[in-house]
This record gives sequence, C-alpha cells and structure tokens, in this order.
Amino acid sequence: MKRVMVSSRSFGQLSDVGPKLLSDAGFEIWRVPPEERPLDEAKMVEIVAREAPTVIVTGAEPVSRLVMEASPNLAMIMKHGVGIDNIDIPAATELGILVANAPGTNTEAVADMTIAMMLALLRRVYEAVQSTKSGGWERYVGHDLGALKVGIVGTGKIGLAVIKRLMAFGSEVLAYDIVHNPDLIEYADVRYVKLEELLRESDIVSLHVPLVAATKSMIGSKELAMMKSTAFLVNMARGELVDEEALLVHLKENRIAGAAVDVYAVEPPRSSPLIGLDNVLSTPHIAAYTHESMERMGRICAQTILDGMQSIECSNILNPEVMTQKDPS
Repeated sequence: MKRVMVSSRSFGQLSDVGPKLLSDAGFEIWRVPPEERPLDEAKMVEIVAREAPTVIVTGAEPVSRLVMEASPNLAMIMKHGVGIDNIDIPAATELGILVANAPGTNTEAVADMTIAMMLALLRRVYEAVQSTKSGGWERYVGHDLGALKVGIVGTGKIGLAVIKRLMAFGSEVLAYDIVHNPDLIEYADVRYVKLEELLRESDIVSLHVPLVAATKSMIGSKELAMMKSTAFLVNMARGELVDEEALLVHLKENRIAGAAVDVYAVEPPRSSPLIGLDNVLSTPHIAAYTHESMERMGRICAQTILDGMQSIECSNILNPEVMTQKDPS
C-alpha cells in the first residue's frame, strides 16, 4: 500500500475531503503527531527515514535533499498551499520526485484577511477591544481606507485580489512588481511605480510576493526608512521578506505607525519581540485558513496526488519533466 505522510498541520483538519479521496483510492495516510513537532530538517529526516512514505503532504517544514533521500519510496511532494520556498525543487527533480502545489486555492481567503488587517490597523480595533473589555470607553479615531493610498508589492493572484477589494473602498493603489499584470490595465486608480516611490507615498504597504533569493529581506532598514511615519506595513506573505530586526527598531521608535504580521522568519515565533509590541497586530499564519479554502486545497492536493502517481499531466506539477521518468504501473 502506498503511504502518504502528512506533515502539514492543516491538511484534513478542517475538511476531510482530501484524506477521504486518498483513502478511497487505497492510500494509507499517516499524520505526524504533535509530540514530534516542531519539524526542523533533522526531525524531518528522522521521520521520513522511519516511515518511508511514497508521498509527503507538506506545510512550511523543510523538505530538503536530505529529507527526500531519507525515503527510498518517495515519489511525490505535495505542498498543502502555494508557496514552495521550503522545498528543494532542483534536488527533487534530480531525484525523480514530483513536486506540486495548490495555486489559487487560498487567494480569496488571504485577500480578505489582508483587507481585514488593514481595517483593524486603521480603526485601531485591537486597542478598542482591549480597552472596552477592561472597562474603558475611549473613542478611538481612525482613518477611512478609501481616503488613503495603498501600496501593493506583488501583483500576482493574491495581490490582484486585494487590489480588486481596494477598488470597492475607493483607495488609490500604487503597485510594484518585476512583471506587470495585464489584468490591472482596466483599473484607472492603479499605477505601477518603482518600489522606492511606492514606499515613500503609500499610507499602507502590503506584501504579496513569493519568497525567493531576490525577495529575501526586500524590506529592510533602508526601505522602512523611506516609509511615512504614519504608514503601516502588512505582511500576509512570508516572514523572511522583511528584516524583522529592522522592523522592530522602526516600530519601537515609531518611525512607522504600525504593522500587521501573520508570518515570521521562524514559526512559531515564540521568541520574536514583535509580538509584544502594542503597534503590531500579530496572528499565527492564518490568512489562508477558512473552511472554504481548506476544502478547495484539500481536494486539489488529493486529486493532484492521484493524478501524479498515475503520470497524468497536471498544470500544478512544478517539475513536469519528471513525468517522463515515471512508470505509470
């Protein structure tokens, strides 16, 4: 029986559609238990060597060459999500292991969460809730989202979805990406600018780029210094896009007004000083977590595994050249 090792925390947790599809097809599903977490590379190697899975359904834990080589049976790595910065795809390709992700499944959820965080920052929702719960009755004064200029860094699927929502509020949008999205042409209130201009002019800066070598620490001391002292930073993408030490300094010294952070360089971020700051909204990497997105993601992950293991072409397989090495039997 082909074994699926689930190291993702969320696969099958909110919706059983994915595990059921795999079980009905004859796959054995084994989930990493809580007592074996957190999952660093060494722990992953240990577990993979012991369990010898055919497929790994991964979340954010590292899937390196050493991890892949630990199982002689490993044929596929399925990312329960979109970002694949934790997977060594060149190594997987060299080893003849398929890699796939689930693009588009969490776009609406992350875009909604991004807008929610913007509104929470602008209307000082967290402060107002804490004050009211403790017996206060202070009238916190905020800002209209539609009256502000919002900078969107990264105009792929999620960035575009955020921009569409901002249009309903009436916000002016500045966009930055190395590749311009032609779908933005229809929006008169959106214009592409250089990153420096976006940082200088925006009241809110929201990050929606993947984590690759070129984007790691793309927002550091130099970039934060360009932002207005009244501006907010929103990061729902990847923690390592931002130099967290530089962000800490700018927030503590009120060089920027605040931040909303759903992702961190190290997760869980128990030792991160960002969490304790009053001008930071900290959440536990939940932007994609809705019942609807988890059902879509689970279904696509399971179907991709079923197709991939039968050498059926899928648009979300990231190294399709491996298909030519596979024996459908």
